[in-house]
Amino acid sequence: MKQLGIILSFMLFIPSLFAAPSPLLKKDIPEVYIVKKGDTLWDISGVFLENPWSWPQLWEKNSYIKNPHLIYPGDRLHLIWVNGQPKLSLKKHVKLSPKARVIRDPITTLPGYLMLEYVAENKLISQESAKSQPQVLGASDERGYLSVGDIVWADQPLAPTTQWRVYRIEETFERDDAATETQPAVEAKVMTLKEIADLTVTAADETTSQLRVDTYRQEISQNDILLPLLVSGEPNLSFSPSTPPESMTANVIGQLEGRSYISSFDVVVLDRGHLDGVESGYVFDLFKPGAKVQGKKGSYHYKDNPFAGSTQLGEVSVGKLMVLRPYERFSLAVVMQSLEPFKPGVIAVPPTR
Repeated sequence: MKQLGIILSFMLFIPSLFAAPSPLLKKDIPEVYIVKKGDTLWDISGVFLENPWSWPQLWEKNSYIKNPHLIYPGDRLHLIWVNGQPKLSLKKHVKLSPKARVIRDPITTLPGYLMLEYVAENKLISQESAKSQPQVLGASDERGYLSVGDIVWADQPLAPTTQWRVYRIEETFERDDAATETQPAVEAKVMTLKEIADLTVTAADETTSQLRVDTYRQEISQNDILLPLLVSGEPNLSFSPSTPPESMTANVIGQLEGRSYISSFDVVVLDRGHLDGVESGYVFDLFKPGAKVQGKKGSYHYKDNPFAGSTQLGEVSVGKLMVLRPYERFSLAVVMQSLEPFKPGVIAVPPTR
């Protein structure tokens, strides 16, 4: 049998001026964990740690595992202590059999079938960019429903035989940050895109193009926008959890599909992007505002009068998320853990452990 490899594509923490605290270990850690086919980084992390994103600390300066990037199903992982810090030790699984080609599948933070959807290209687009893209004019026979092989027209000349993907604008998000002593004002708008169909250009003139429907997920509509279909192999599914700067905060301003409540594995939009210093892999704790209480001693009650003074109680933890893809002023992130369904508007802050 072929031995399926697992690549731990995982970066070490960015060095800091202060030593990172020990990762918070679970109370029921197994003496030995045997790596299984299909394991993900988040799965294995959750076996040992209360906060799975802090996994890199278990590998840092670890002489017991010479190459943490090559671990295979059947290998045995267990915890040891080095200078008071927990580290992982590895016992390789040796199989006495004829040599076989080893296929090394990357271990991902989330299952591949989830990540493929999350890291697809062009999920967010600026208002300015959307206006400059070709749009669907319609079909010559005015048909509302098109199937594979049918012809659709676009409002710009496109190179023959090139492939394009049709998207529909779903949600629009805005940020309007007032200027501070250290930061200028920021006004930005971004829109989410939903994949509709794939097309190939069959002919073009000076002003329009004719395209053939190759595949479709939903009905193509007039004014849907077209973006180049990039065929560059499978996307990189390896995301490296890391700690944002202590001063960095963001707000969850919505869910990718516009739902009112958000839960585990939902993709959300943050109001900070790479121009604000956000990087792929940043992990944030999520908090919603605590309740507001009104009244005097002996008659406290939760706020029901918007014109009366109130006492704001402490924030409530609702989960964790990880940044998947930062854009200029916004980012896409996935909720890795949801303690309860929550609404947009929660704050994202760097984890304390």
